Amino acid sequence: MPGYDNPRTCMYNFPNMDFGASAGTTIHSIAGPAGKKGRLVEVGVVTTEATVFATTLGIVEVGIVADADEYAKLNIATGVADNTIFNTKDDTDAIILADIPADTALLVTLTEGTGAGLTGQGYPYVIIDWY
Repeated sequence: MPGYDNPRTCMYNFPNMDFGASAGTTIHSIAGPAGKKGRLVEVGVVTTEATVFATTLGIVEVGIVADADEYAKLNIATGVADNTIFNTKDDTDAIILADIPADTALLVTLTEGTGAGLTGQGYPYVIIDWY
């Protein structure tokens, strides 16, 4: 049975997001196991196209209805190569609050960058330990 020393690790994968071409904002939901607390381990994007952002970066946020980045805000850098993993090891302050209370409904908000000449697509993911 998963516990704090032996958590159930879940990786949540999301569809390819075009962070650079009129994708706007997309929101996905995560419902953890009933009664289990969580620990946010990693947030990232596996790129399928090199990133070029001008005015604002592409963003992956993990939060709740009242606060989109309650737990994490990953700012995807410009210049990330195609077929690269960009994650919390690259944006080291992306995880804002790692501990997730039991029975919290999470939202994963994906926001395109803004400006001219944008590119950047990828598969976002979130890894959470549940215990």
